[in-house]
Amino acid sequence: MKETVLCFGAHGDDLEIGAGGSIAKFSQEGKSVIGVIFSKGDKSSPWLKKEHLVGFREKEAEEIGKFIGCEETVMLGFEDGKLMESISKNSVKKKVQDLITKYKPFQIYVHSSLDPHKDHQAVNKAVLNALENIDSGKKIPVYAFEIWNVVNESGPRMYVNISSTFSKKIEAMKKFKSQRIYVYALIVPVFLRAFFIGLKNQCLYAERFYKIR
Repeated sequence: MKETVLCFGAHGDDLEIGAGGSIAKFSQEGKSVIGVIFSKGDKSSPWLKKEHLVGFREKEAEEIGKFIGCEETVMLGFEDGKLMESISKNSVKKKVQDLITKYKPFQIYVHSSLDPHKDHQAVNKAVLNALENIDSGKKIPVYAFEIWNVVNESGPRMYVNISSTFSKKIEAMKKFKSQRIYVYALIVPVFLRAFFIGLKNQCLYAERFYKIR
């Protein structure tokens, strides 16, 4: 039976930006990677009509998720920019609990609580809160990835050598046509982060995660 990795992101491109190289590597190693996206991305591109944007972003996230190595991408469909309000609802907590119970992951990846983006903070909070109500959840290690972090988590660090999958991560990021302005602005910081983390770990490129649970 395959080991399952469950990755939670606020928006359609977050998993690729924060953990794309590792997702691709886990998939190549034979692990089952499931991506979960909280937001429907309805406010990400104000120049596009909402009814067209939502469907486009969901399809985009699913297709690129598959490209990077996700066996499945689950779209929760909450309102973009208001995830902190959404996670206060019991129905949201139950959805997250149900996903964890269904997939029985051996590892979970999620946004850092110290990421300044409020939606990213909300996803971190939703996942950790859900785990508190699952008996088996107490044994599942949770790792935080970085996107907009200036301050980092204090937990133990884990590094993944993504030298063989870094080009795929960058290619996946470039496939997000709806987010081209934002994603292209992040390519250089993502490259520099992966390079310097790799340098510290005696490899070409690496991703860094923080064990937060």
